[in-house]
Amino acid sequence: MIFAKIAVILFYILSLLLSLTGFAGGVVLFITSFVYAYFEHFRHFTPTILIILGALATLCEVIEFFSGTVGAKKFNASKQAVYGSVIGLFLGFFFAIFTFQFYLIFFGLIAGVILGEIISGRREFKVILKSIIGVFLGKLGGIILKSSITFIMFLLGIWRLFL
Repeated sequence: MIFAKIAVILFYILSLLLSLTGFAGGVVLFITSFVYAYFEHFRHFTPTILIILGALATLCEVIEFFSGTVGAKKFNASKQAVYGSVIGLFLGFFFAIFTFQFYLIFFGLIAGVILGEIISGRREFKVILKSIIGVFLGKLGGIILKSSITFIMFLLGIWRLFL
């Protein structure tokens, strides 16, 4: 019993570290909680708690997924650049899933912004750079917000683990 709790705590710590690097830490935390709950017959983690953790994990990923696009919009990127960032994000995500090269998500996001700005006729380096900075800051803000939510999930999980 104690070894299972230690393993859960280690996976929770791993989930926090993953969130800080932009990976799906909230999802890891949710899956860890669900597996532990299953083997403990949902004694510590009730279905309600698991639904809350699942909703928070989903929220984490949605926030992180669209944060770069929101950043581009806030830094006055053109409409085409914003659309390009969404398309680039989806393409980068698609290729990252199949190749396990997760930097492609960020690369797709930036490539989409650059192509969108060029298509819109805004070819000045300064304008494109401002849009890229917006994407970067938006993505960074998304990772910080995602990590904060994962930390709340961590606290909830630890509380339920030792209840």
